[in-house]
Amino acid sequence: MPAVAAELDIGALFPPLAEELGEYAKELDGEVLNAGAGDRDLRSLVPGRVHNQDIAEGLHSADIDIVSPLHDIPMEDGFFDAIVCNAVLEHVANPEEVMAEFARVAKPGALLYLCVPFMQPEHPDPTDFQRYTIDGLKLLAERHGFEVREANGMHNVYVTLGWIAHEWLTASDRLRFRLLRRLLFPWLARQARTSPFYVHSLASAYRVIAVRSR
Repeated sequence: MPAVAAELDIGALFPPLAEELGEYAKELDGEVLNAGAGDRDLRSLVPGRVHNQDIAEGLHSADIDIVSPLHDIPMEDGFFDAIVCNAVLEHVANPEEVMAEFARVAKPGALLYLCVPFMQPEHPDPTDFQRYTIDGLKLLAERHGFEVREANGMHNVYVTLGWIAHEWLTASDRLRFRLLRRLLFPWLARQARTSPFYVHSLASAYRVIAVRSR
């Protein structure tokens, strides 16, 4: 349904990556692992030397430097000064192994930027296995030798509601659904881009900023 795609651009809900990284971008210096890079190339956004990693070249639009699974990164111990893993862990079947590998390739004192969905619909790429509360995400990081410095929710409540509405309103092409697509979704998208209204229990994602224990 091409008309539906035009009416409901889910990308319209989310802030630019530079805005999401915010003040943390300047801390991503030295050797930086962009874990599960997908189409998010950080090179123009951070001061460090970025190594884009993914399971295959050409899978998304970012230039991939490291082709490997996340639990088996072909780099020496303690190589990276920073690791960014943004909206990736929900897609792996073995997050504990992945976090153990992050700990292995991170230098003592290395920064971990870890963001994982919470209130998001299922979105296989090509799979979708889990969600984390903020306490669960903090515990995951701590269990693998990272000291959590900050933990917070991501996006305003309209991002959450907008994605839910997207799934709901594309489930049918009846007249009332078409009308709501034209009326409700554009309003939610505008609010998602401009509103500061945040509801912690309805966070689209949670994020921890952590440091590899020395």
